[in-house]
Amino acid sequence: MAKIAPFRAYRYADKAGGLKDLVTQPYDKIKDALRDEYFARSPHNIAHIIKSDEGPGDGTNKYVKAAEHFEKMIAEGVLERDAEPAIYLYDIEYAGPEGDRRVRSGFIALAQLEDFSKGHVKPHENTLEGPKADRLNLMRATGANFGQIFMLYPDREKASDELMAAWKSERSPDIEVVDDFGETHRVWIVTDAEFIVKLQAILEPVDLFIADGHHRYETAVNYMNEKTAAGETGVPSHSVDYRMMTFVNMFAEGLTVFATHRLVHSLPPEKIDPAWLIGELEKDFEIRIIGEAQGGEDEMLGYLEAAYQEGKVAFGLVITDVEEECYVLTHTNEEALDEFFGEEYSDAYKHLDCAVLHGLILEKVLGIDKEALAKQSNVTYIRDAKEAIKEVHLGQMQLAFLMNPTRPEEVAEVAGGGERMPQKSTDFYPKMITGLTINKFDFE
Repeated sequence: MAKIAPFRAYRYADKAGGLKDLVTQPYDKIKDALRDEYFARSPHNIAHIIKSDEGPGDGTNKYVKAAEHFEKMIAEGVLERDAEPAIYLYDIEYAGPEGDRRVRSGFIALAQLEDFSKGHVKPHENTLEGPKADRLNLMRATGANFGQIFMLYPDREKASDELMAAWKSERSPDIEVVDDFGETHRVWIVTDAEFIVKLQAILEPVDLFIADGHHRYETAVNYMNEKTAAGETGVPSHSVDYRMMTFVNMFAEGLTVFATHRLVHSLPPEKIDPAWLIGELEKDFEIRIIGEAQGGEDEMLGYLEAAYQEGKVAFGLVITDVEEECYVLTHTNEEALDEFFGEEYSDAYKHLDCAVLHGLILEKVLGIDKEALAKQSNVTYIRDAKEAIKEVHLGQMQLAFLMNPTRPEEVAEVAGGGERMPQKSTDFYPKMITGLTINKFDFE
């Protein structure tokens, strides 16, 4: 049961300057150098709030500074609140994995929060405590949501996509900005009551799946519980039991999930001996050896793409100091899945590429268990396959396991069954920028 609602967003006024100088990547993608660049672009850049630098004293000062900056931007008219509640149609035009232009269509609205135990909101990854504490402190100080939670919803008939497409076909976007990666973000502001009611009716019977923003969702629930216990829930139109989110149909054509490849490091030499390693892998996988004399790495990636199309679980493997060949591993031993995972996991989970890699290879063969994965003691993650291969050939990493992307329907099946995938199972692209809309709670 997905209950969505329009809201009066705070948005940048014209006096704030060019929007490209004001919006940012999501907070968790902003490292120190990028934060400093955003700060330099404009004193009104949203990074001054979501990544406020430390002031004197203890760490809580940065949240006070963020809140003061936010209120000042409102008082000076840099941020203005829309006069009417709206739903914000949100398109991102971007380059797909093969360089083709794609458009991912969705919308920004408020959605009613609920604890995961109720079963209507499905997480698919585990979270860490540090980011949740940080975002909770920012929400306490500002009483607002700045970043988006990326929610998927199932609409096989694509009624929502048709409704939004019809609206956009007759109107120019109200907001348009190109981000630092060359992707174009467009927003249409919809206050039409009939349109909103139709969209609410489409979403009302479905469950929601968190694609990106697990920390933000859990933080919002914690904030709701905290404020409710204190009797400070806010007025109905902007109550703390609703949170700003972006919604995308998981069956929409423009939805892209990138693969996240695994780089292995810091293992003892015997674990990366090619003869030993291939011998161990042959117990559960068919091994295809690809010579590098003529484009071997491209051939390896081609086999991975074919396996993806055929629904097979397969990985590319590159081993340090082995430049004359690389490998394609195709899983064949079904009994090994039951032996390793037992009855604790569903069949859908056991056949996830990430689950097979983490279970049958990283843990069973290489001895990298869940705790080591969580600490990244032996594994790091990278999106670019060619860069992953390069790091191994340069000796910076010992092994590269090249992955196929997780399918959105796999997310729905596994998360729908109440399970959480291994970390870095999904990389939904492109990221939604922060600063297009801001939701501020109205406390009485």
